[in-house]
Amino acid sequence: MKPYKENLISPELPFPVEIFIQDNEKSNIIVKPHWHDCIEILYMIQGTALQQINDRVLKVNVNDIILLNNGDIHGTWCAAEDKTKILVVKFLPEMISNISNIYESKYIITFLQSANKYKDDSPRVFQSTDELIDLFMGAYNEFINKKMGYEIFIKGYIYQMIAILIRNDNIRLFQPTIKENELIEINPLLKYIELHYKENITLEEAASMVNKSYYHFSRFFKKATGRNYKEYIDFVRVCEAEKLLISKDMNISQIAYEVGYNNVSSFNRVYKRIRGYSPSKIKKAKTAKN
Repeated sequence: MKPYKENLISPELPFPVEIFIQDNEKSNIIVKPHWHDCIEILYMIQGTALQQINDRVLKVNVNDIILLNNGDIHGTWCAAEDKTKILVVKFLPEMISNISNIYESKYIITFLQSANKYKDDSPRVFQSTDELIDLFMGAYNEFINKKMGYEIFIKGYIYQMIAILIRNDNIRLFQPTIKENELIEINPLLKYIELHYKENITLEEAASMVNKSYYHFSRFFKKATGRNYKEYIDFVRVCEAEKLLISKDMNISQIAYEVGYNNVSSFNRVYKRIRGYSPSKIKKAKTAKN
């Protein structure tokens, strides 16, 4: 059977996450081979199943955790006679990569880069722990109940899941290129940018803040953040704009000016380049939700 692309989570949504439980109480679980742009983490609450991951088919059991990267071809099968429940957490990589804190990003960016470099013989099935189970169930309950601030709780749960998998050596990270002393060196500048992103901080001014020449600063900054200086400023502004789009009743022109753009066309162009969709899509999604 030829795998197909599944489009479940739209990047236009302010919170690109889905969490649900699959069970075979009424019929067999048959998820045909497919792929998508999401990272997917499965927790076997009960029973057993066959799980395809690219060219491999594995038997998974109760308390197993399965990590599926964006682009993996995967499918799941479970017969009705074996009572099975699977908790599914899906999220777009952008949901965890949209951070400007250098100490967080050194793990998250490296995690995403490592995920894209996995080989087929890499382990994808791990034994759960009580701590991981609590995180899965906490994220599920927040998603179902959707109380005030549930998005923050769920994002926190997902960060903790990744942190535990990294700490337990379940996820093999590729060696990051940035060193601790370089993080310490650049962090004051990043803090300054967070406070003054609306202003026109030139590359020369930024270089002088970390006592580097124009030439060496450009390479240093790209190595530390994964973005060149202008891309980073735009990224911080877009992150701030996104918060305003979701939380404030402001039009797009007002938001563009508020985050440092004098031209709404430039703001729209930069926003779409970074997010992959226009800010007006966030406005429409927010209106539809209300």
